[in-house]
Amino acid sequence: MGRLRNPEGARAFWCLLNVNLFPHLQPHEMEVLNRWVKSIHYRKGEVIFLPGDPSDFVYFLHRGRVKLAYLDESGKRLTLAICRVGELFGEMALLGEKRRKLVAEALEDAELCIVAGEDLMRFADHHKALSIQLTRAIGDRMRALESRLQDLIFKDVPTRLARLLVRFREDYGVPGPDGVLLDLKLTHRDIADLIGSTRETTTATLNDFIKRGVICKVKGRLLLCDEPRLLEIAQLDPAEVEES
Repeated sequence: MGRLRNPEGARAFWCLLNVNLFPHLQPHEMEVLNRWVKSIHYRKGEVIFLPGDPSDFVYFLHRGRVKLAYLDESGKRLTLAICRVGELFGEMALLGEKRRKLVAEALEDAELCIVAGEDLMRFADHHKALSIQLTRAIGDRMRALESRLQDLIFKDVPTRLARLLVRFREDYGVPGPDGVLLDLKLTHRDIADLIGSTRETTTATLNDFIKRGVICKVKGRLLLCDEPRLLEIAQLDPAEVEES
């Protein structure tokens, strides 16, 4: 279970500094918001919330990575997103959700800022810029989920895998002389959950990409060796990728 870093209400001002939503707030406004914020640490593999849990809090990721997944009645899991530092999740608490519908799990050791949804909404009511930022963030998440759903319905596994790797390039890519290294360690099961496939099919597709020289493996991480070919498999226009 996650551990509170400030159980007695000590300030967690540092926890808000990297949050993407707050760049327009003045220091005194950050100080006001900080009165409602606590920080919690989760170890790798710990569950943050499960379907059916009360949807009371909004979370901001200060350190580490968190994955959000849908779990169906049979236990099959579809990973919808991997949150990066500065991102929020659990945002449906701001839209009237009473019970969680997703699973949130620490993909690695993670430090979170948490604030009650009603407190954040009350604060946003008096800060128009923040209200706009929250609306945009929620809209971006909805559009990303819609795009993922379209991929799952209309694209085959190689295309879905290639599109995932292109997204990871933008979020975790480190350019180098031999290609772009993805600074993210995922198991084949993790990747399968992200593209709605089986582990066996995902492994076979990854091996095919390696055989064709599209990707390579470097110390447990993936290196994108042939980006033009990867974009071709992903059915993406290079110009559109550059603009996004």
